[in-house]
Amino acid sequence: MNETQSTSQETFVVCGQLETSSFSPSYRGPHIPVLAAFGRGTMHRFCMNGRWDLERAAVDKAALLLRSDRMLETNGKLLWDDLTFQIAPRTLLYASENSLEGFAESAAEAEAIVREFARNYARPSEPEGGSYSLIRVDKDIGRVTVPLSAESLLSDELFTLHYTEAMTDWHREFTQRLTTRKNGLAILEGPPGTGKTSYLRHLMGVLRESHRFYFIPASTLQVLSDPNFIGFWADQRRRHPEQQFAVILEDSDAALMARGADNREQVSAILNLTDGMLADFLRLQILCTINGRATDIDQALLRPGRLIAHRVFKRLDHEHAHRLATHLGRALPQASDYSLAEIFADPEACENQRPQIGFAT
Repeated sequence: MNETQSTSQETFVVCGQLETSSFSPSYRGPHIPVLAAFGRGTMHRFCMNGRWDLERAAVDKAALLLRSDRMLETNGKLLWDDLTFQIAPRTLLYASENSLEGFAESAAEAEAIVREFARNYARPSEPEGGSYSLIRVDKDIGRVTVPLSAESLLSDELFTLHYTEAMTDWHREFTQRLTTRKNGLAILEGPPGTGKTSYLRHLMGVLRESHRFYFIPASTLQVLSDPNFIGFWADQRRRHPEQQFAVILEDSDAALMARGADNREQVSAILNLTDGMLADFLRLQILCTINGRATDIDQALLRPGRLIAHRVFKRLDHEHAHRLATHLGRALPQASDYSLAEIFADPEACENQRPQIGFAT
């Protein structure tokens, strides 16, 4: 908390970069309890990022639990979203999915309560890939966490087998840009089955420490122009102030094409989110996949200051595809080039799906 501002109508607590009304009817974070405990008195905060077992902490420290935020995910599972514990009248601990905040009268005490919680409730490292938040839209805008398997994170050997040789150098430069650029647009272009989605899964694993990934299905792209979307990102930014946010729009050709009556709002929203004053606040990277050609994209989206990267995913030539197929223990039909989907496809399933011509016997 940097300062407290008062007016005749509302009181605001400024914590980090966001302001939260202390009279807000919805509970979000520790701001109200902190204001009540410390007012204008001496207060120190200590923060730590990590992965915490909130379920166990809520049970063990039930007597100290002052406020909580719990949600029912679409799969029926109940999850603690964040917890605020009042350890003493002027000592509070706030725990969310990926961060801890300790508040106390001395800096040493604030640090001590955070480190103690971290020792007791840190989740062990798991040998898995990255993860993403699926954006859902019903009465409000929410998210569902989707973990990815360990197989989604490719080894160096498998990466070179899946993609062309030039892809390795491009991937290294692209990840470097994503760790230094705060906002912008990246376009992954290529026909279906050439590995754009597989690459994004790999990227989520590579950048899982620095980034949080959010996926917006093509059927709900209209959320980009929903005024409530700004509030959703503001809340996510408050919860994860140190991480970079990346939004994935898959098969987003319609949202990126030259502005017309059917996509004007979506194109304008992407322009605002990737550049300008709103982009400075939200700090979003938008990663799009398209099946068409980039020449059909609205030219304003391709401006050098906005565009982080543009990559065309190509079909693999016969020699390259044969190396991958050999590694997988598969035989390839004769062709000049192949998509990854064709290489990984089950030959028997493909055979069964072919239409039969003639008379049944």
